[in-house]
Amino acid sequence: MRANLVRLFLLLPALVACAQPPADDDVLEDAGVDAAEDLVDTPPDLPPDRPDAADDGPDLSSVLIYAHSRDTLYTFSPYTLTVVEVGVFTLPDGTPAPYMLDLAVNEAGDVFTSSETTLFRCDPATAVVTTVGDFGLAAGEELYALTFLPEGVLRSDRETLIGATNAGAYYEVDAATAATTYLGQYPDGWLSSGDIVSVVGLGTYATLKRYDYPSSDMLAEMTFRGDGSVAARVVGPIVDGGTGFRQLFGLGYWGRSLYGFSNSGQLVEIDPRTGAGRLVTTATGTDQFWGAGVTTIAPVLF
Repeated sequence: MRANLVRLFLLLPALVACAQPPADDDVLEDAGVDAAEDLVDTPPDLPPDRPDAADDGPDLSSVLIYAHSRDTLYTFSPYTLTVVEVGVFTLPDGTPAPYMLDLAVNEAGDVFTSSETTLFRCDPATAVVTTVGDFGLAAGEELYALTFLPEGVLRSDRETLIGATNAGAYYEVDAATAATTYLGQYPDGWLSSGDIVSVVGLGTYATLKRYDYPSSDMLAEMTFRGDGSVAARVVGPIVDGGTGFRQLFGLGYWGRSLYGFSNSGQLVEIDPRTGAGRLVTTATGTDQFWGAGVTTIAPVLF
């Protein structure tokens, strides 16, 4: 089995998910912004229930994170730090599926993946995907940031599947038909760098970029309103000392930390309070991540 880890995703007991493929214009320019200097340059607390971390929270040793590359589904255990290949994405007839740009999981543990044009349901045990429908977006608009928002975040009576383009336009997606409804544009000139994650008790976070900021992605807390508009509170640049992390196409959550997955194969632990990043490893078995995510009921342990 290959040890590729390309999409963060959780099962507790529900499965975990969300996503990002590479963007053509993801190069940020240095602009002398000093926000990174204000960050606390210490690693976030260890998530609980790893072998070297003591806590009195729930036992998370059986938690699985689902990850994906453009064509393969994996499971990842944050407890044992092991990656297991589930299989190559295929259609029910056994033919290869289109490249997948992202993955999302709802509270019930249903797994969805998205290609450039189409929404799929995915069997997490086999990686077989079944077509839900086409998004019906204009040519060149792809949903790189896919996630479920918990009930009450955007709609008061249900979870909501949303997706964002690289240009920062975001849409509501009907999980039963794949039909899309335009909701709005990220505010203040922000663009999507890769992903969104939303967890009950934590909130909704996204990796963003803007060309007048340094060469790192920005972590932002997103607040959706009932009319579909969104406010973005910039938490801080995702940096570790003088090192900035870019093209974080995947974003997920586990225990106390956000986790970013970069287009260069990095796994980065992110403090949701400051945006400070810590490189966990580059030895992930892949040189490119295309997404990550977590179930909307992932445990929040602070």
